[in-house]
Amino acid sequence: MRRHRVMLDGRELYAGAQWTHVQRFAAALQAKGQNAVAIRDETPPRPRAPRTRLRGLPPRATPPAGD
Repeated sequence: MRRHRVMLDGRELYAGAQWTHVQRFAAALQAKGQNAVAIRDETPPRPRAPRTRLRGLPPRATPPAGD
């Protein structure tokens, strides 16, 4: 999972997996006059495990159009 950070004077104030949340937190601190920096996690994502294929099963039924 990603770990983006908000740093202030060499300290980690906030860490989150969603980049937009980290940016908004840093922007809020900057609006208060603090020198906060949002740092993006640049580690490559882990490869996903292949999903099992469900062959041999009938297709899903389409839901009825209920007006």
